Amino acid sequence: MKTLWTEGKICTMKADEEVVEAVLVEDGVIINTGLKKDLLPFADHMVSLNGNAMYPGFVDSHIHLIGHGEKLSYLDLSTFTSIEKIKETIPAHISTEQWYVTEGWDDNKLVEGREITCSDLDSITETAVVLKRVCRHVLVANSTAMKLAGISKETPSPVGGEIGKDENGELNGLFYDEAQQLITEHIPLPTTEYLKGIITSSIEDLKSKGLTGVHTEDMAYYGHYKVPLQAYREVVNNDFRVHLLRHHQVFEQMQGEEPSSSIELGAMKIFVDGSLGGRTALLSEDYSDEQGKRGVEVHSPEKLEALVKMARSYDENIAVHVIGDKAVEKILDLIEKYPVAEGKKDRLIHVNVLRPDLVERMKKLPVVLDLQPIFVPSDFPWVKERLGSSRLQWAYAWKSLLEQGFECSGGSDSPVELADPLLGIDAAVNNSYLPEQSLTVFEAISLYTSGSAKAIGRENNRGMILPGYVADFTILDNVLDNTNILSTSVVKTVVAGEIVFEKEK
Repeated sequence: MKTLWTEGKICTMKADEEVVEAVLVEDGVIINTGLKKDLLPFADHMVSLNGNAMYPGFVDSHIHLIGHGEKLSYLDLSTFTSIEKIKETIPAHISTEQWYVTEGWDDNKLVEGREITCSDLDSITETAVVLKRVCRHVLVANSTAMKLAGISKETPSPVGGEIGKDENGELNGLFYDEAQQLITEHIPLPTTEYLKGIITSSIEDLKSKGLTGVHTEDMAYYGHYKVPLQAYREVVNNDFRVHLLRHHQVFEQMQGEEPSSSIELGAMKIFVDGSLGGRTALLSEDYSDEQGKRGVEVHSPEKLEALVKMARSYDENIAVHVIGDKAVEKILDLIEKYPVAEGKKDRLIHVNVLRPDLVERMKKLPVVLDLQPIFVPSDFPWVKERLGSSRLQWAYAWKSLLEQGFECSGGSDSPVELADPLLGIDAAVNNSYLPEQSLTVFEAISLYTSGSAKAIGRENNRGMILPGYVADFTILDNVLDNTNILSTSVVKTVVAGEIVFEKEK
């Protein structure tokens, strides 16, 4: 059956302000665009947009879909502004389980101006308590959790991580980057049934935000990769598109897995460094607010090189978490040494801190930059103290990167940040902290449409409203401009020509 979508402003996103009057869809694919009077004779059915605005389906290019679903169901610490309030609230949320895990605390928002430590949590003795920092690169565990994990002050910090200690050399409960695994490997693993429920609620929420798909990385945190993969296979139908990055720990094991029409298998995911909030992002010079500290190198140089070589042995690209400039430098060395297969592009995720020499090197390589515009209002103004003024020229430099000709996609990194793409678009457009890096509305929307398609090599059939492209649409009650983004609502979400979310009237 051929369906005609019309009677609204249809923004193709092929070019700024390019609109068409009608879109003809068959079997989930756009077969033509043009004038209503020309296309209506070919349609079996017409859907009126009722004056609303249609865009290509928004896609979050960097999210942790299961983590987003869990955030919907547990105590969200990102809303708290004091350690005392966290201490008062947590006991009421603990049930009979041996472990209690939640996340979202941010020391930059806490009135105490410091990280949470085990001394804040040790009044809880019957339950192992683990609170992950908002960046997910730091966690704090109470003494009960550390005891169950067999951690003592003599336990050495692993490569790529650090066990926190106080000024007296005693454990303070903080575990940075790879050291987190010393705790998390003892937390009971979820079942496929549990993950099915979490994935279902996550996808329903994401569709209500206008998202038609996501690129997510969930395959190495819930036991054997087959557990979350099976949950995805049982839950994800043709009403949402999921692109799964494959964590380096399971990448080789997953080589025999087959994609489906709604679940794609993507690049090898590698972490090179940590976060700026936790001062574990890898910098080439000291943090301005902590001399002698330059961050954490998650892998040894030998291990990092071996991972890139493994990906290349399967002719695959890599998707690399790099926040600090030294982390970017390290991965560029390896991309130059081991080029990606012809026709593919590597993916650099975050690239918060760069240098002019790194930008010039990146321009010569087939890379896509995976950006998170919402990081700006989240990280400023405190990040100025972390980096100092001299590094801000190429920090969060979204506009400069686009002007240099880089292909860029847009994501939220939820549950680290909020998953609403309109929040990300507004952060990119109305950038009060770095106004010179503000994007146009067209550029910002492109991050979540054509940009997300480019990140996975789908730019020839996704991310624009053109003949031959998938019929994935985000329908809003406004044509977006720089004044109305946050007041705009999602009216419908459409995947493969079918309405998968509709706002209640």
